[in-house]
Amino acid sequence: MQRLVWLKLLHFFLLLFFSLSLSAESKRHHSVGVFADIEREISVENGKLVGRFAPYYRCVFSRVGGDFRFINMPLAQILRQLEKGGISVGLPLIQTAERDKYADFGGSLFRLEYVYLMAQDLPPLETMTGLRFGFVRKFAGLQLLKGDSPRVTDVSDWAQAVEMLRLGRVDVVVLPRIMMDLYIDDYPGHYYERTAAWIDLSMYISHRVKDSRLTEDFRDAIRTCRLIGEKNHGAWDIHGRQRDPEDGPGVSEFANPQ
Repeated sequence: MQRLVWLKLLHFFLLLFFSLSLSAESKRHHSVGVFADIEREISVENGKLVGRFAPYYRCVFSRVGGDFRFINMPLAQILRQLEKGGISVGLPLIQTAERDKYADFGGSLFRLEYVYLMAQDLPPLETMTGLRFGFVRKFAGLQLLKGDSPRVTDVSDWAQAVEMLRLGRVDVVVLPRIMMDLYIDDYPGHYYERTAAWIDLSMYISHRVKDSRLTEDFRDAIRTCRLIGEKNHGAWDIHGRQRDPEDGPGVSEFANPQ
């Protein structure tokens, strides 16, 4: 009889411990790194996500349980902290094989058009040799390099990349179309742009997160919010999504007033 009582007590405490563990896991605090250099598109104000990408990400986080603390930080720091486990989630990010080594990609949340920005109307880039590309440091766009023996100049931000183009120190800058107006409104003379690729944007979840359900919860939420975003395309204003990717690459010439 006494043994039966002890077994019941043991069973009770095991259930209690398991319940408390689940409760603690569900209430675990998670730090989220948010790319700090694209404030108009996504940023953190008063602890909340703001900007043109924000409706997509707010939709996702509203469907995932947890206490999330959003922190603006440079891209290189986001990647470093994801690898170390200093943050649980980083956004907005595109998928690469290198990042897959230390974090899980959440799946496509929305797609953005990336463009080649040039100061001259160059021949097809794949036919050229030694093109100088200006890339933001840690930008995952190396697959967009074209031509034979291309060279990469790393810069700190998009503004510096466009300035390098203006000075003739690089031949091509790769950047999201949605951000072009921020950097070329005052660009002197002519510039040319061609579609480079349509790329999926989403987030990464660190492999060091101990919440076993977090990645799948995010992936479920991302699938749902992508569908919601497609239905709310007009309301969720991301200009770079308004062109149909099936239109194919185009070349445009522009001239800003002197």
